[in-house]
Amino acid sequence: MEKHELVDINGNTTGKILTHIEACDSNNVSSGYYIPVVGVVIINKNNEVLLQKRSRCKRANPSKWGICGGKVDLGETSIEAGIRETFEEIGIRLNKEDLKFLSMDTNEKIHFTVYCVRKDVDVDECKLQEKELEEVRYFKIGELQDLDSEGFEWLENLKKVIK
Repeated sequence: MEKHELVDINGNTTGKILTHIEACDSNNVSSGYYIPVVGVVIINKNNEVLLQKRSRCKRANPSKWGICGGKVDLGETSIEAGIRETFEEIGIRLNKEDLKFLSMDTNEKIHFTVYCVRKDVDVDECKLQEKELEEVRYFKIGELQDLDSEGFEWLENLKKVIK
């Protein structure tokens, strides 16, 4: 059974552990604690961002565009979770040393850590996690604001990296 260790506002582990089912209900997360979530922004040589479209059957954010990512499992670092989630979702293996920190943010119950990696991924070689995703595709930076998305809080930091 998947478990997740809650973190504080700075991303430090707290020793408070929830099962995956418990972590899906934000009411189980006490004030001052956060569910650690990771995202990975993949950028190709043309400075386009690889996004995935969530399945229309998903409970959270159906049919919205976003980056690879998900909850950090108990015992994982956020970078390890980003590598795992990218492989699970689109079948692409990443190297730890290639991932660069991009941003960190929180909302009421979630602590987001986002990494970026420069990699030319052939979308035709992606193996989509069938129950999770419908499509993967590259987008130019200027196209992102017009997408129905999960949110791109990391976008301003990405623009700085690309320059």
